[in-house]
Amino acid sequence: MSFHTIISEFRTKLASPETQAKITPTDIDQFYKKLNSLKFLFFKKYYKKYIDNLNRLKPDPEAKNPDWTLIQVAIAESEYKPTKPFAIFLHQLKYGYALTSKPFVAYQKKQNLKKLNAPVKVVKEETKPKAEKEWIRVPIPQSRQKLKDN
Repeated sequence: MSFHTIISEFRTKLASPETQAKITPTDIDQFYKKLNSLKFLFFKKYYKKYIDNLNRLKPDPEAKNPDWTLIQVAIAESEYKPTKPFAIFLHQLKYGYALTSKPFVAYQKKQNLKKLNAPVKVVKEETKPKAEKEWIRVPIPQSRQKLKDN
């Protein structure tokens, strides 16, 4: 749970531009030291991969106004990048282990194909009023016909 708390605390610091301006290089160093010092019993590979990705995006401490968008995207809460322990367990069951991931991925593909191949619902066109359907004869005045004959 400590992994999730560290990530969520930094996520709240990056939530608004006002708090981003208050982040000092020591705050950034503390965040990365906490992440790199964590020890994990389960799912070490997942955590290591997540932390390595965050280390890759570490802003330069000499930069006056670092760009936080990449880090915000990297630590954003997502179904495919969970940070809570139980969510990580479910993610590993769904995608991490071959025994459980293959049936789940096949099920997802089947569901997506159903969505893609669903019959298109025909939208009924509005019927035009009767006056628009019928042609109205307009008589041509006699003076116009004489002009055409000449």
